[in-house]
Amino acid sequence: MIKKEVNESGLIADLFTDDSSRPRKAIIMLGGSEGGKSWSRIRRPIELLVEQGYSVLSLAYFKTQNLPDTLEEIPIEYFEKAIAWLSAQPNIVPREYVILGGSKGAEAGLLIGSKFLEIKAVIAFSPSSVVWQGIPRNRFELGEKNKSSWSYKGESLPFVSYPPLIRKIDLMLLRLRRAHEDALENEDGVIEATIKVENIQGPILLISGNRDRLWPSTIMGEKIVSRLRAKEYSYHYEHHSYGTGHNGIVMKKGCWRKIFNFLEEYVS
Repeated sequence: MIKKEVNESGLIADLFTDDSSRPRKAIIMLGGSEGGKSWSRIRRPIELLVEQGYSVLSLAYFKTQNLPDTLEEIPIEYFEKAIAWLSAQPNIVPREYVILGGSKGAEAGLLIGSKFLEIKAVIAFSPSSVVWQGIPRNRFELGEKNKSSWSYKGESLPFVSYPPLIRKIDLMLLRLRRAHEDALENEDGVIEATIKVENIQGPILLISGNRDRLWPSTIMGEKIVSRLRAKEYSYHYEHHSYGTGHNGIVMKKGCWRKIFNFLEEYVS
């Protein structure tokens, strides 16, 4: 496996591939609120994806080098730039990209897939059905300064706000699920911030942990499935829930088997 560090066109990423000259489809991997090129630190899944014939772009979008310090109003044009960069690379099949994201990266992946036609499949760990309020540098400021996580064409995207008073003890203990559940009771806000997943131009795989303590990813995954069903989505979609937490889902061997089967059946 060959690793190329990418620091050009405003992008910060690692590109993993092999030394063959045959065209390969690319998977864009997005991490969560930890920031940086977090997938680059979990090498085994990337090695297996490269062995399966894919190139993998582990893409940072905040909290490193010249990127934003906070996960607030990240321009989704940044991801469009990554798509354009991939399309210019040799031995990459153009305009047929898969996004694989976890947590906030899953939220971003579903959103990006709904906006850009070049995304032909989305795999979302611990998914979100809505755009959420951004995460400031000091997490104790959650509920105080309301900014969206994402922007597009210079405009902040509609988002679900956290409750105005989140107890500091809950933040210290990372008991954020209740805050997310309370926020989702704002029906008008949820309607406005719901990700239009029915616009994605390809199959969707959702993987959640039903013991998720950060946000109700299984419930939101079910909401995504319900929306796709109601919109008579023409592509394949599936949702698998495991008895684990928010981050533990990535370590489940069963979910990676689901991913490789999904890729083989619906993407390759």
